[in-house]
Amino acid sequence: MVTNETYHVYNRGVDKRDIFLDKYDYIRFYQSLHLFNSVEPVTNFRVAQNTGKDNVVKKLVEISSYSLLPNHYHLILQQVHDGGIGEFLRRVSSGYTSYFNEKYGRSGSLFQGTFKRVHISSEEQKQYVFAYVNENHQVHGMVIDRELYHSSSIHYQGKRKSQVIKSESKGYYPLLENIELAKDVYLRRQKMKDLLE
Repeated sequence: MVTNETYHVYNRGVDKRDIFLDKYDYIRFYQSLHLFNSVEPVTNFRVAQNTGKDNVVKKLVEISSYSLLPNHYHLILQQVHDGGIGEFLRRVSSGYTSYFNEKYGRSGSLFQGTFKRVHISSEEQKQYVFAYVNENHQVHGMVIDRELYHSSSIHYQGKRKSQVIKSESKGYYPLLENIELAKDVYLRRQKMKDLLE
């Protein structure tokens, strides 16, 4: 991946299994997005928590948007350090897998292989993907608690400030328009999928 370029990245549970089973799982993954986003080496979640990562000077990525659903996640990331996206997602995935396996008494992979990525190459694509990620639960017809640890939509609606979103990310966010745009993106993807099969 190219530094200073933006990517839509996503992954889901192995065998499409749920990767978030309660609200604490969502919170843990959400906190990992903040704590593991440092050029400095991070050995584990607890060490990162205790070393005050609120003052990170140099990040691996800038996070523009996120959505955490029961069996998958979506992120929009700009790589700001060479190899940053790969390193960031390696830390988040391995750290969360260790947490999840210990909590639920399981072993082995939690995620379905390596994350998938799509390069965002135009402003129009960015607008579509931004809506799709923020309102992904709407796309899947899911009723979820509207919490900050589920979606950056809450941040953009001005309801609560997310610690993982880059600070200059503010502005007008028409919720209903973005929900409709997200659903439109999903329908277009389904049509393309049907045409290719």
